[in-house]
Amino acid sequence: MNKTNRIPSRIAEALQKFPPFSMLPSPTVSSLAEKAQVKVLVEGDKVWNQGDPPGDEVLFLAMGRVEYRRSADGIDELVDVRDVGDILGLSALHEGESYRVTAEVKEDSILYVLPWADMQFVLEVNDQARNYVRRHLFWGTRVGRAAPTDSFDSAGARGILDAHLDGAQIIQTRPPEQLLNCQPDTPIRAAAEMMVQRNLSSILVVDKSGLPLGFVTHEDLVREVVVGSTRPTSPVARIMRSPATTVSAKSSTMAALLTMLHERIDHICITEDGTAESRALDVCTPKDLLSQSGHHPVGIADNIQHARSAARLRELCDDIEEVACSYLEAGISGILMGQICAQLYDTLVTRMIEMAEESMAENGQLLPDIPWAWMAVGSDGRREQVLRTDMDNALVFESSGDPEQDELNRGVFLRMAELVINLLIDAGFARCQGGVMASNPRWCRTDTEWIEEISSVDKLSQGDNLLRALVLYDLRHVAGDRDICVRIRDTVFEISASAERMGALRQLAEMVVANPPPLNFRGKFIVEKKGLNEGEFDIKKRGLSPLRDAARVFALHYGLKSHHSTGGRWAELAILHPELAEVANLARSGYDQLLRFRTLTGLKRKDDGRFIDPGTLNRLEREQLANVFDVQRMVQNTVRRHFNLELQR
Repeated sequence: MNKTNRIPSRIAEALQKFPPFSMLPSPTVSSLAEKAQVKVLVEGDKVWNQGDPPGDEVLFLAMGRVEYRRSADGIDELVDVRDVGDILGLSALHEGESYRVTAEVKEDSILYVLPWADMQFVLEVNDQARNYVRRHLFWGTRVGRAAPTDSFDSAGARGILDAHLDGAQIIQTRPPEQLLNCQPDTPIRAAAEMMVQRNLSSILVVDKSGLPLGFVTHEDLVREVVVGSTRPTSPVARIMRSPATTVSAKSSTMAALLTMLHERIDHICITEDGTAESRALDVCTPKDLLSQSGHHPVGIADNIQHARSAARLRELCDDIEEVACSYLEAGISGILMGQICAQLYDTLVTRMIEMAEESMAENGQLLPDIPWAWMAVGSDGRREQVLRTDMDNALVFESSGDPEQDELNRGVFLRMAELVINLLIDAGFARCQGGVMASNPRWCRTDTEWIEEISSVDKLSQGDNLLRALVLYDLRHVAGDRDICVRIRDTVFEISASAERMGALRQLAEMVVANPPPLNFRGKFIVEKKGLNEGEFDIKKRGLSPLRDAARVFALHYGLKSHHSTGGRWAELAILHPELAEVANLARSGYDQLLRFRTLTGLKRKDDGRFIDPGTLNRLEREQLANVFDVQRMVQNTVRRHFNLELQR
């Protein structure tokens, strides 16, 4: 170890880019950096070996890559990869136990060595950083340790607001030189020019000591100068909004957002002690604060876009599920939660595609310069995937007209898709058992191939072909060229609307009525009689699937293309076809309840939530499900009448 190569300012700057250090006050990080040492290791070096005691130092990976490998029963297994910004060895230090893995350097690395005693003290006195470490760094399933048991119970019944406040980060102020400010006697024109140069929507007015006096916003300029009679040469004091609303630099992002909501303002001033009697440090908008809020969907999305490692992406997926649980327990719609998660997972896949392209470029392989698109299909295509159960995706690329060139292009896209699929697996998703993945040549095709297959829907009447047809009906653009994806989706609806294709649509309708609700005429649940789920009922097959498939059948029959989700399809049907409005609205509400119920079950049991033990339901839950299953019968009978199927007796 190099004991003399100490550059505290650079170390502090590097630390503050990553959590949990980004959650700590700058002086605290600087203090840690003062005591840090620099350690340089080359490829093949061992940071530590499995079974070694943890010592008294924690390591921050500033450059390079380290793999965690575990040996057991003669088998050497790669269990994790740590990248720039990751902390190494924290779990063993926290638990006071020997390392469960060997940490091997795979790329020449620079590590900052921090005293564990100082780091431990910092975590004890900083709630946000401590909570982050507890949530994210102890990966039991990855390194042979039991997973934390409180991951999905921390929100309790406190509701969405409390969950936000609990998980919000402390405001992260920018360097003082970035603060746009002016004196009260500054001419309005000069202040406006500064705002334009910095592309900001406001400027802070301060006195000579840097104390905040008020704001001048873009709206003020329009109202008072452009529309009003105030001269551009007048001082900004004439039009500024005063006093400036302030919060402390130690406030949480969500507390600051609530203050802005209460005061109905779009800008808030961050000061040293939270009052206008101390120096201004920064100005934040709601967008600024939301991007810093790690325990909020917008904050998670921002973190995903800046993630650089598979490990970090998995942590953020853990965040998504934790936020989803707190939202659902607070009573949010299951359909809405699916839409929120779909946007986050789309952001996740887009970032993974970027990482895959970067990896390929490093090896001298670039994607063909042709239109292509990554598509979500199945439950992901319907914006209903909250749980990381499996993945459903496909890829389309423009045909060159030359079969040999198309095969060459397919090979490159398959390579990219395989990298993305591996990243999804690292993030906690399971491979699709049906092979519905863009890394499968059957699901990575040219636009011509897709359209030809869809146009031959008569051939997709059974078995695997029918599965492909159903999956394609729910396709949705995620990344790449949107137009090529839209063309395929339009083809699906054009073909389905053809009169000669009604036989295939009738077959889909027959699938809707094939599974009666899991409730007999005595009001008791129909449960599995054998197998791993004996004594439980299948809420997916017997509840969600009929309502989902019915919405799809009506959407195809009437050409309803505005929505991808089951809930959206029912809502559109209710508006455009009033004769079906009652059953459509009930179906949407029922589907929402079932989706919320299944998702919460899966989050708490850490499985796919598909099977429910009736013995775990309270009286209210049993009555709610019984009402939904009555709606399901109504929907199935409506489908029977609409497609001239035999009515239920």
